[in-house]
This record gives sequence, structure tokens and C-alpha cells, in this order.
Amino acid sequence: MGIESIDFKKLEKEYEHLQAVFSAAHQAKHFSIAIFGSARLPKNSPEFEFVSQLTQTLVEQIPVNIVTGGGPGIMEAANQGAMDAIVKQWDHLKKGNRPKTYGMAIHLPYEEKCNPHIHINRFHKHFTTRLQSFVNLIQGAYIDAGGIGTLLEMSLLWQLKQVNHLPAYFPLIVSPVWKPILEAFYDMTFVQRTNNIPLINSDHMALIQFSNNIEEIVEIFQIAHQKWQSKKPTSVD
Repeated sequence: MGIESIDFKKLEKEYEHLQAVFSAAHQAKHFSIAIFGSARLPKNSPEFEFVSQLTQTLVEQIPVNIVTGGGPGIMEAANQGAMDAIVKQWDHLKKGNRPKTYGMAIHLPYEEKCNPHIHINRFHKHFTTRLQSFVNLIQGAYIDAGGIGTLLEMSLLWQLKQVNHLPAYFPLIVSPVWKPILEAFYDMTFVQRTNNIPLINSDHMALIQFSNNIEEIVEIFQIAHQKWQSKKPTSVD
């Protein structure tokens, strides 16, 4: 398919629709965290159990929405853990302050529907608009084990932090399973280029925080939530 066959006006309309759905006012009112990871991991895997416990703890301790890709695996674990916490504290929260779980799904032949632990779901035809929707909605992210799709999501957020297109307090927390890959990348783009121009700055690795400790991760997001609250527009209810 050549570029001349692409309907750019249609793509622009789809993007404008997404911008309207997740307006600036919505973003200002709700603190949301994305959880990214593999759709392939089963419910009895250590990663599934970890992420489920992580989001349950997050929702119990912070008024936070949990946003995922809406599918199975790590995504389902994140939505399920959040939903468990929401149900437990349902009667103690005001209606407008109850956390929600989001599923930003993509049309794929092997993922025809969202997992069942979601309040709000949005289906996307394109990964590009889906990724932008994540960026519009969230104030932090945790990256667990995953494949090419998870790598794409992590790389986008890392690059946006690099160029200051995300707030300075936006936490990008990554499972240590990614550490060998990112260290190899740093070695290739900085360390080995002692006699050439580095391809990244030495401090770009510090934009990522590695952790698989629930208590530590929750604390990082709590601090980010406090900073986010202090910067909310006072005119927003």
C-alpha cells in the first residue's frame, strides 16, 4: 500500500476524537497509572500474581485509576488486582472519587475482547492512536515482563521523558527483567563511543527506575501523586 492510498483526514479525525474523549479536564482530575506487560503470561505465573498484588496495593493506598491494554496476561492481572481493591473499599468512597480500571484495547485476531475486570474500554484500529491515548491519560507507568509490544510502550515513554514531553515527576518504573537489555543499549550508545559522539546522554538511563518491590513502587507513585496534586489547576472540581 502506497502513501497515496492513506486517508490522512480519517486518521486525523480519529486522533481528534481520542483527544476529545480524554480531555485535559479529565486528565487534571484523575491520577492514572499504566501497567504494561505480556499478554501471554498465564494466571498461575509469578508475574501475573505480582502485578495483581501490585495494583491491588496501589489502589488501596492511592486514589488511582489503573490503565492497561485491556487484554489477558499482565494486563488482566493489573485490572483484576485493581478491581479487587475497588470492590473492597466501594462503600467507603464517594461516587466521583472511586478509582476505575481502563482497557485501551487494539483490534487483533487473537484478542477479540477485553478482559472482564474493566470499567471503561476503548478499542483502537491503530497502535499509534492507542499509544497516544495512553500518554494522554496517565501520570506514571510500570513496565513488567513483555515482548515487542511492551518494548515499544517502554521506549515511547522513555523517549518522551528524554525530551521533556512528560512532567518531571512522571515515574517510569521498569521490572529488573529489562535491565540487561537496557544496559546493553547504554553500552552501545554511550560507553563504547569514547572516541565518537555519544548517541544518548549519560543521565538518560536515570530516567528509568528499576524495581520489583511492591512497597518501593507504591512509595514512588505516592510521591508522584503528591506532586501531581500540588500542580492541579485550582479551577478544576
